[in-house]
Amino acid sequence: DGGARLELWQIRSYQLAMNFYIRTFTFLAFAFATVFSMGDPCESADYRVRKKTEGIIFDIAINRNPPVLGDNEIRIEIKDPQGHPVVDAEVLVNYYMPPMPNMAPMNYTIPASLSGKEYRAVMDLIMTGPWNIVTRARIQGRWIRVVFPIDVR
Repeated sequence: DGGARLELWQIRSYQLAMNFYIRTFTFLAFAFATVFSMGDPCESADYRVRKKTEGIIFDIAINRNPPVLGDNEIRIEIKDPQGHPVVDAEVLVNYYMPPMPNMAPMNYTIPASLSGKEYRAVMDLIMTGPWNIVTRARIQGRWIRVVFPIDVR
């Protein structure tokens, strides 16, 4: 009888341990799947701006939110008044820090190249603080621009 109790105790301990391992494994597998199935972290945490001018829509995303010191990729999707992508524009991104006393001007213009249905460029933001982003697009010979502020951290 004593041997049977020891055996039942061992079985129960084994069952509790297995239950613990199964629950732990399930939790870790779920956590891993959740973290790695969320897609590109840049895509989910973009700084986004939508501007409309002269019937043209600019959907702009920066891969950091908030934008940070150093390289920040800007993606610009341009749509005509009918909502069709504009893929034949010349696009320039001008980013500058508002003038400050006793500081050299920080004003840069870079071209954005077409990649799929969006235009891409990398801005090198060299100082924290307020910056203005001016996106210009030449569409059918006419320049259209949108402006928005960012705060670099």
